[in-house]
Amino acid sequence: MRGVITLGASFCLALAMPTVASAEEQSSEAPAAPPRPAPLPPLEPSAKPESRHVDFGAAVALVHRVAEGQTDGESLVRYPSALGVGLSARVDIVRYLRANLYVVRASSELDPSAGALGLPGDPGPIPMTSYSFGLRLSPTLPLGPRARTWLTVGAGWGRLETGRFDVASSAGSFQVRERVFSFVEFPMGIGTSIEVVKNWLSVEFEATAAFHVAQRGTALRNGQAIDALGRRTPVAAFPSITASFVQTLGLALVL
Repeated sequence: MRGVITLGASFCLALAMPTVASAEEQSSEAPAAPPRPAPLPPLEPSAKPESRHVDFGAAVALVHRVAEGQTDGESLVRYPSALGVGLSARVDIVRYLRANLYVVRASSELDPSAGALGLPGDPGPIPMTSYSFGLRLSPTLPLGPRARTWLTVGAGWGRLETGRFDVASSAGSFQVRERVFSFVEFPMGIGTSIEVVKNWLSVEFEATAAFHVAQRGTALRNGQAIDALGRRTPVAAFPSITASFVQTLGLALVL
């Protein structure tokens, strides 16, 4: 009986050995797995594109207003160039287009010649103040990361005030009262800016020319004054404005 069991075990072992050998051969013949690739470096956060949405500016302004009749020599009154200040706020509407709110104020003294305004004497210096404000649209072209240029066109409203002044005549001196007139202007021009402190501060220059309509007020009408003898003396009207030229140079806060 023991011999039979031993014989059966030998037979089973003989059947199993080829299977084990075949598995070992297949395992040895299988190709080795490729090495694991090195991990990728971490992605750097992408920088957001730089943009400017609002600029607030303050500038020195040089204002010159051309009086009607000045170019052909008919007028005895010529408005002098005046120094003043300009304020602006530029806001992005869409890419390459900005809106510009502006205010310009300037003061000077008019030194008329004898006989100006039809007065019987020599008028002294006449203080003059003008200001205007309005809205301009500015197609804007970047010239690089820190520079840009633009064209500008718009509309605004303004006012010119003449102060009291004295007239020296043969009968004595007398005073002429202040007068004013207002106008609607349509400016157009060109400007440029350069950032001196990136994303913070820029230098700006702008030059505009404007024509005027709807001019009205006491300064554009004939008036009267009381001379040194107590008599009424006619005072002629100031000339209206044919055109205005404004140049500004200043700094703007970039936001």
